Amino acid sequence: MKFFRTAVLGAMLFGAFAVSADDIYDNMIDTEAALKQWSNAAAMTFLPNGGPESDESAVRITATDAAKPVMAFFKVDIDKVRGKTVKLSAKVKGENISKPDKPYLGIKMMMTVTMADGRIDYPDTTRLTGDFGWRELKTVTTVPPDAKSVTIQIGLQGSTGTIYFSDLELDEED
Repeated sequence: MKFFRTAVLGAMLFGAFAVSADDIYDNMIDTEAALKQWSNAAAMTFLPNGGPESDESAVRITATDAAKPVMAFFKVDIDKVRGKTVKLSAKVKGENISKPDKPYLGIKMMMTVTMADGRIDYPDTTRLTGDFGWRELKTVTTVPPDAKSVTIQIGLQGSTGTIYFSDLELDEED
């Protein structure tokens, strides 16, 4: 009985201190219907069972000319993110991703945050090239309370190859 009380107390204490994230947009690419929320959705090919697990969906974006970016854009409801610290995350996989000429080009999974004074911030993720299996990418930023807009961008810019995205989410960080 003492072990049971200790286990329950430990679980209660752990739960009290666990850090959690609140979904703002949960798996933004999990259905073909979800892709209709994106600008330039034609850049994405929906794969119902193409994710890291056989029952998970994914989208595929392919670029064959580094001079022509292939990107899709999602306009975030600014009222959901103003004054909050947010995390954009997804599982990604790459095939033949070329090394871009500039360090800020290549795989794109980023936010564009437009400030009240017109300045723009571009929180972005790590650059990967070549072939790589499924892995998580993420970027975290704090959206100012007076921000005008936030847009999510995924795809390839200044690079060629094929990138897959699954489980794309925008969460509030606690």
